[in-house]
Amino acid sequence: MHEQHSEKWLQKSVRYLTEYKYFAEASKSSLILAQHFEEPPQFVPVPKYKWFLTVYVQDIMSRVDYIKASITSTFGRIIKMDSTKKIVKKLAGHSCGTASWATNVGNEMGQVLISVLTASEGVGLGPMADGLTKRYATAGVPPPEVLYVNRDCCAGSIAKTKQLFSHCQDLVVCLDIWHIMRRFPICCSTESHQLYGEFMRRMSQCIFHWSKEDVDQLKKAKRNQLLQQDVGNPRDADVIERITSITSKSSLVGKSSVDSSGFSQDKC
Repeated sequence: MHEQHSEKWLQKSVRYLTEYKYFAEASKSSLILAQHFEEPPQFVPVPKYKWFLTVYVQDIMSRVDYIKASITSTFGRIIKMDSTKKIVKKLAGHSCGTASWATNVGNEMGQVLISVLTASEGVGLGPMADGLTKRYATAGVPPPEVLYVNRDCCAGSIAKTKQLFSHCQDLVVCLDIWHIMRRFPICCSTESHQLYGEFMRRMSQCIFHWSKEDVDQLKKAKRNQLLQQDVGNPRDADVIERITSITSKSSLVGKSSVDSSGFSQDKC
């Protein structure tokens, strides 16, 4: 911020002095009356990072009720629970080192329902699950039907996960599709193997397929764009060839061959 601010101030000061030079020379030549020019304004120092942080916190605190209401009014029929260490590593100050895992629960729309920090993976999640199920009950929303996890989904372990959501009697616990796929090449010693990426891509093609309605809409939109660019009567092959990853990400949503949530319903 300081660098950008000082650079902008310098550019405007140079422009001001350049214009002043033209008027001063014209005044000496008696082309115009003598003019009095003021010195360029002094550079105003940019506030320090603490000031920006304070303003940011105050802005968040002024909207905390709205943010909390928005989060607690989000539900889902299909939820997924997963843990990560990446968020915890960003903790700083007094919070640094107070937690080892961040557990998030999201719905089929990619929205986060709740997020908690724990000392170890899978431990101390009872209050989180109780609060989430209570939120559903208080709002009169039917409880979730399917829960996708990355562990504790098979044999005796499934009882441990079911106990967390004991109020959801009909909840089905499944292993999410990404971890199903990761279990197939588990014999591979490293992900940098030259055939690892190709194997995973072909496996993904066997599990997922594009929604025909979305593909047709994407092709139609791309065809209209090509017509606007004076590409006369493009063929389907030409349209598909010109669809980039950016276009597909913004206009097309991949769907699972089993469930619209993007996760397979197959159990481990």
